[in-house]
Amino acid sequence: MNAFAQSDVTRETYWGISSVEYAVFYLLAFTAIAVFTYGVYQRFARYAAGDDDSFPRLDDLGNRVVSATKIVLSNEKQFNRDLYGGLMHSFILWGFLTLFVATLILMAEEYAAKKLLHMSFWNGDFYLAYQFMVDALGLLFVVGIGMAMYRRYWVRNTRLWDRHTSNEDDVFIWTLFAL
Repeated sequence: MNAFAQSDVTRETYWGISSVEYAVFYLLAFTAIAVFTYGVYQRFARYAAGDDDSFPRLDDLGNRVVSATKIVLSNEKQFNRDLYGGLMHSFILWGFLTLFVATLILMAEEYAAKKLLHMSFWNGDFYLAYQFMVDALGLLFVVGIGMAMYRRYWVRNTRLWDRHTSNEDDVFIWTLFAL
């Protein structure tokens, strides 16, 4: 049988893992979400405890939100300073966001579409097109992480050294690489 001629191409979920491994996966996922939530809470608590501002931060809120969104989504501040750094950060940002969205869609199918609606949308052409995009942007994510490691460990950019070279930063970049 020709694998390329199959019409029932689909994604297998939790392929080859036992029920114990399934439980460990969800325990680790819950732990990661709890740690993330606690970190976000700590950061916002620190911001909330800050000094009063000497100027209003909520004036012209609509334009400020649009401007901030444009800066974040385009990474323009990174590109203004350094083309290599801008590409690296863009590859990591868009690759990670794509993988995150792919995981959310998988979760929506597994726990909503299959259980409530008794349907699956990870089939056929949708699955093939979507998987191609996820794989392509996942590759850009890996390339971006490789660029960051190259810059950190081989080039040792003086602008970054000592300021962004703690053990925490090493754990962060290697964790992203492991993802």
